[in-house]
Amino acid sequence: MSRFAHAAMATEFELILPGDDEEYSGHAAQAVFAEIDRLENRLSRFDPRSDISLINRLSAGKTLRIGIETFECLSLAMRLQDETRGAFDIDFRSGRHPSRVWEPIRAHDGFEVTVDAGVDLDLGGIGKGFALDTAREVLAHWEIDRGLLHGGTSTALAWGFPGRHAGELEGWPLGVAGAQPSAGAPRRVILRDRALSGSGTEVKGEHVIDPRDGRPARGHDAARVSHPSAAAADALSTAFMVMPTAQVDQFCRRHPEVWALVICAEKRCTIFNGGRVKTDA
Repeated sequence: MSRFAHAAMATEFELILPGDDEEYSGHAAQAVFAEIDRLENRLSRFDPRSDISLINRLSAGKTLRIGIETFECLSLAMRLQDETRGAFDIDFRSGRHPSRVWEPIRAHDGFEVTVDAGVDLDLGGIGKGFALDTAREVLAHWEIDRGLLHGGTSTALAWGFPGRHAGELEGWPLGVAGAQPSAGAPRRVILRDRALSGSGTEVKGEHVIDPRDGRPARGHDAARVSHPSAAAADALSTAFMVMPTAQVDQFCRRHPEVWALVICAEKRCTIFNGGRVKTDA
């Protein structure tokens, strides 16, 4: 088992690869981390040369040519904004209705974004997950079919089996309980070919803001989401912190590929689509 770490996107990414060829794994890890760095240069709002920074400086009615990764991430963010009815939104102008002033466009010879008014886009709620998904594609080119990659432990993506044989473990065990266990909450999940992302108030306090009114999230104390896409899991774990439990239930009924766990203020745990992910008590 080989472990590799790399600082990027204001966190530390870690790649864990089974197998005995540490030299080959090391070269693959370098390729993964180089891709994550490239994405950060495209997506970070703190880099004045990035696509996101340039979009944020656009004046009303202007259009900017962007890279395919920026286009894909913005398109996914817009879809999730629609599906969560504004509970997830990357436009950080707080205290307003969901933004409809920017639009990614697939042009005939590339990709563009147009703004109708000033925006303040921040991909912090989806960017790390998007980087994990892209890194998984890099590893597929290296024909690595088993591994675990996480971005600062808040979002992880696992694929294949951690052992040599499928029967040794059904997947990668990841903890979900948190510092203050809740009634009915599993201790860990067994993850394979899926991502797991978590948001909560235990470490950073009330840092999740409801984009619909600019106030701290009042829906839940913690949320864990598993999805085949790390970017979707990343975004939905934030959205489910904001949404009332009944809305999370409705969302998961419409999207059976989503596994979700939410914890209310009374430390009561509720799990949705429980059959999607195996858990340990």
